[in-house]
Amino acid sequence: MDLGKWMKIYEQILADFGFSRERDEESAKLLAELGKEKLLDCSVLNLLNGKEVAVIGGAYCGEKISEEIIITAGKAVERFPLTPSVHVTDLEESAETLLKLERSGCILVIHAHGDNMHRIREIVPRLKSFVATTQSYPFDRVYNFGGFTDGDRAVIIAKTFGARKIGIYGFDFEKAEGLKLKKLRWARKILEMEGCIPQKSS
Repeated sequence: MDLGKWMKIYEQILADFGFSRERDEESAKLLAELGKEKLLDCSVLNLLNGKEVAVIGGAYCGEKISEEIIITAGKAVERFPLTPSVHVTDLEESAETLLKLERSGCILVIHAHGDNMHRIREIVPRLKSFVATTQSYPFDRVYNFGGFTDGDRAVIIAKTFGARKIGIYGFDFEKAEGLKLKKLRWARKILEMEGCIPQKSS
């Protein structure tokens, strides 16, 4: 996603949820400071280029996967039986889950936002390497590919890095309540805007 396009969406999200851009930027700086030499260049994600990629969301229920490369999003990894090639997360999973993924050769894409600084402090010192992302302006090796939730960010990453085909599994944009439902509806809107899923009929 073009950064300018994303920042316009981001401004709307900040207004809609009352989130703090300053907190988001503080979290990104913390991720960079604790990451330092652990921060990977985003070129490691070129493994997606030209490939058929499956993106697994939190409502995954055992559907058959035929794509060559698997990206899991957030807690979906805890119910998916295989080790993904890439895992996109804002660190809601256990540290043990993330460390196990890293040991298995999975590329971790770790996202900083205003409400997960405590998790960044807890987990990042235990990791060896990862790709860092932010919701606000990117800097150094902290990237912004677009996307709001782990799920839609994972799909946007697959598109950005040239996936030939993207299969989307376990995405249910209505299976939630309250704040979570509001976030999922934004995720659907973003994926519709990017042409990754069909527009919902009114």
